[in-house]
Amino acid sequence: MNDTRRAPTGLPQARVLGTPVTVCTFVEAQDELARLVDRGGGACVSCANAYSATMATDLPDFAQVMAQADIVTADGMAVVWALHALGHGRAERVHNDDLFLACCARFQHWRHFLVGGRVGQTDEVAAAMRRRFPGIEVVGGCATPVRPVPADQQAQILAQIEAARPSIVWVGMGTPAQDHWMHTSAPLAGVPMVGVGSLFDLLAGRTRAAPEWIKRSGLQWAFRLAQEPRRLAGRYLVYNTRFVLGLAGQWWQTRGDRKASRGGADG
Repeated sequence: MNDTRRAPTGLPQARVLGTPVTVCTFVEAQDELARLVDRGGGACVSCANAYSATMATDLPDFAQVMAQADIVTADGMAVVWALHALGHGRAERVHNDDLFLACCARFQHWRHFLVGGRVGQTDEVAAAMRRRFPGIEVVGGCATPVRPVPADQQAQILAQIEAARPSIVWVGMGTPAQDHWMHTSAPLAGVPMVGVGSLFDLLAGRTRAAPEWIKRSGLQWAFRLAQEPRRLAGRYLVYNTRFVLGLAGQWWQTRGDRKASRGGADG
C-alpha cells in the first residue's frame, strides 16, 4: 500500500493514524510557508503530534479539518519517528514554535498578526517579538479567552485582520480549537494562518522552552508535563499510549500490504 500523496502545496504527505502529515525538511516547511504568503489568500497550517493524530481518530470533524489543511507539520518527534517507520526517512521535525521563530528571523518583511491567548497576552507576545527581532512588524493581535470564539468577537477579529493587512496570522488557541478556527477563518480573512498551540505562553514567560537535546530525544512532552502536570497528565497518559498502539497496528498492516504486493508481483 502506497499511502503517500501530494499535499495542496505540492509537498508529499503520508498518513499517520489517518492524519495526512506533510513530509518535508524544516527548511522546506519555511519555504513552503513563504510560498503561501507570497501567493496570498487563505491557507491553513496545522500541526500533528501524538495528541492531535490520535484525537483525529475519535473526531470525524476534526479529522476533516486536518485533511483539508494546506500543510500539516510533523510537530512531535513521535510523528517523525512514525514517518520514518513508514518509509519516509527524509522527514524532519517541524515544530511550529521553531517554525515561527525561524520565519520571524528569515522573512523580515512579513507583517504579523496574533490571535489567541488570555486577555493582554498578545501584547506581551508582541513585545517579546520586538525584543527578539528588532524591526519586526507586529500589526495587531486579539485575545480569545472564550472558545469557541463568539460570533460577535469573530466578526471583530476578522475586521481587525482586514484593517491590519498582515502577511500571516499566528493562532495560539491549542488543539483542536485553533484548527477549527483557522479552517473557518482563513478563507474569510484571505491570509495564511498557522497554529502555534502554546507558543504564546512560552513567549509571554508563562512556560519555559525545552532544551534542544530534550526536543531531539522526543522527551519534550515530559518537560511540558513537569511544568503543567494537572493540565497535561491525563492527555499524555491516554493519548501517547493510544498513539503507540495505533501506530503499531498501522505499521503491521503496511508491512502486510507490502508483502502481499511483492507476492503478487512475484506471481
